[in-house]
Amino acid sequence: MPQCIHLRHRHVLTRRDTVRLRFLVLPGASFAAVTLLAVNFLSPVLAMPSSRLDMASAEPVILGPAPVEMAEAGDGDKSLLDRLNISQKRMKRSMEDAAEAERLAMLDPAAGTGADRLDDQPTPQKPEGPQEKTVKIGTGDTLTGVLTKAGLSGNEAYNVVQAVKKHMDLRNLKPGQVLNIKFDPVSNEDQGGYQFAAMNMALDPLRSVSVARSDSGEGYEANLKERPTHKQLYVKEAPIEVSVFGSAAKAGIPQTVVADAIRIYSWHVDFQRDIRQGDKLQVMYEQYETDEGVRIKTGNVVYAKLTVSGVEIPIYRYEMKDGRVDYFLNNGRSIRKTLMKTPIDGARMSSGFGMRRHPIQGYNKMHKGVDFAASSGTPIYAAGDGIIEKAGRQGGYGNYVRIRHNSQLKTAYAHMSRFAKGMAAGRRVRQGEVIGYVGTTGASTGPHLHYEVLVNGAQVNPRGVNLPIGEILEGEQLRVFQAHARDIDRAFSGQQRSVKLAQRQSAPSAVAVR
Repeated sequence: MPQCIHLRHRHVLTRRDTVRLRFLVLPGASFAAVTLLAVNFLSPVLAMPSSRLDMASAEPVILGPAPVEMAEAGDGDKSLLDRLNISQKRMKRSMEDAAEAERLAMLDPAAGTGADRLDDQPTPQKPEGPQEKTVKIGTGDTLTGVLTKAGLSGNEAYNVVQAVKKHMDLRNLKPGQVLNIKFDPVSNEDQGGYQFAAMNMALDPLRSVSVARSDSGEGYEANLKERPTHKQLYVKEAPIEVSVFGSAAKAGIPQTVVADAIRIYSWHVDFQRDIRQGDKLQVMYEQYETDEGVRIKTGNVVYAKLTVSGVEIPIYRYEMKDGRVDYFLNNGRSIRKTLMKTPIDGARMSSGFGMRRHPIQGYNKMHKGVDFAASSGTPIYAAGDGIIEKAGRQGGYGNYVRIRHNSQLKTAYAHMSRFAKGMAAGRRVRQGEVIGYVGTTGASTGPHLHYEVLVNGAQVNPRGVNLPIGEILEGEQLRVFQAHARDIDRAFSGQQRSVKLAQRQSAPSAVAVR
């Protein structure tokens, strides 16, 4: 019987019973002997549990060709052949178990080990509940495209879009809008998977549109939902540093509120020229919010107080019995008042606006104002609130006063005998305040007031200029307004105290307290 050469220090098996592949077989060894040798060193491997076999990484090892003579086995080789048959059967069974385990792992990685049988695996479960997806609209996206990418079929996406169109213009779809899409398991057991069930999309902080399958399961229904809101009052204060808008923004006053306040005060104040550092704007305005505190929009300016050069000008929003709404000073005079029709008492109009024969120069010349004949010393009133731009001699006008009422409107008064006390450039005057007295200074033939109205720097006919007429409350309506003004004053003071308390608690300077 051929023999194997036992090399020193080159054992077939290591001390840990692992296979050492380096061995030699003498030429002429019988097939049975070679097989027996292989069985001997593979026995520890075959004895391992099949669960530890790694068939994926196993590679055949070629030991090299060995001349093997097929000799007839003798009596002494029968036991060897029996052992060989048993070993081959064990190897075949182990390899079959490993192959089966690998096949199950490919079907389901969680199926278990190679010792598990296919019949023992659980049947795959159908989806148990609905699924939801959140999708955000991107730049250039269409609603149809977003829905199909989310998993809707082309027909489903088309029907959903047609339902949404009833409540919004899809051209207003904006990047960043979020869609919440819900899918339900398919009820048909043969089909499996999911189908579109509903969609919800926020249009703005207040409104959202939802689409769902109809109860019949055919078609889609879209509904517009609007969150309930409530009105809150906010009080804020802006010390003016450089500009009204900049200071108000720093104080956290909404831009729309600032714009409304400037528009309301524009008949009293020229915001480009009259406002100085140290002046102050205080406002109490409406804010509409959801129950969660989300701010939806600003409402009306309820109250405002503008301090200009130390003079406070409070105004109140008031709705009259006939439904008209205006802003009034605390004396019941509308802030929207414009100019007095006649800035002088007991006078008659002696010359109108337009072409006339000049009484001194003796030829036709444009008369750019209105003359009121009156006796010398008759008081002359400021036709409206404003700032005196000039008070002094002005050529043929004689003693002359010009008042700027806002950025567009000015009035001028000429031929005065003298000025009222304290009248000078930069002085703020109120409507009806005496600014001077009738005279005949300058190019004048007798005592009278020459009165001009200038719009954007050009003289216009005071009788023809299209300006709003201010409201003056009287009688019972005045008493109702004054009671309303007192209520607003109390609410404003209460809110101010809350603001100051919040500021003391280390809140920002522009804290709004509801």
